[in-house]
Amino acid sequence: MRLIGARNSQHGVTLLELLIGMFVGVIVVDGAIAMYASSVRSSGDTLKASKLNQEISTLLHVIGNDIRRAGFWGSILTNATDQNPFNQSGATTLVVRDDMVNDVVQPATGQGSCIVYAYDATFLPGNIAGTIETTDLFGFRLNGSVVQMRQTGVVDGISCIGGTCDSCNNGIWQDVTDPDLIEITQLTFDLANSQCLNSSEPNAEDDDADGTVDEDDEFDCYATVPPDGSNEVTAETRELLVTVTGRLVADISAQAARSLLYLFCNFS
Repeated sequence: MRLIGARNSQHGVTLLELLIGMFVGVIVVDGAIAMYASSVRSSGDTLKASKLNQEISTLLHVIGNDIRRAGFWGSILTNATDQNPFNQSGATTLVVRDDMVNDVVQPATGQGSCIVYAYDATFLPGNIAGTIETTDLFGFRLNGSVVQMRQTGVVDGISCIGGTCDSCNNGIWQDVTDPDLIEITQLTFDLANSQCLNSSEPNAEDDDADGTVDEDDEFDCYATVPPDGSNEVTAETRELLVTVTGRLVADISAQAARSLLYLFCNFS
């Protein structure tokens, strides 16, 4: 009799209970799948961001390492700095232009997407020290969505002065970034914080020819450029901020921007 009573006390699962159990199970499984998908997506976004940042960091590293050489002259130890052929204003000195399309030289404190400069590349086979050659002209520019580096230029004259050695369309340019991998949306070379001080002031002369001597703008050799042959001493600090913004071609939602700052000092 006790066995029969025990059996009679057991009941099966009703249809309603079964449906509720299945519903709860579906919710649990769906939550687990959602968490897994979110984790995979987050990992994918992290990998994409890491890849993009690495590409941009490498690009800035390449640009920075080369720009630091601007104005190098193999004969600097035996000649006066003002005779440096690789740092001639309006010819081979570091120049920023608005872009490769307009190719307009920007002011000393301007900005643009193209930069050109020269240095004595004596490390290259056949390069002659102290002489401006095609292999001494370098630069970077944004061509569409690709960053390019100038491999060789065109020397249009012994000193390049009055020519187009500093043109953003001068010479042979090579892609630095892979257009199938990364799209560069912005490349900016900004000289806004550069300064030039005329240390010969005050000199009791009306250098800007406005009737007043030793004004503030005469101390600024950007505002009042000392005339040739004046023997005035100037000290220039060029602050170059390079900014790169890019995104992955395979996923344009993966975007990144980085900047680096470089300083150059000129004395004349």
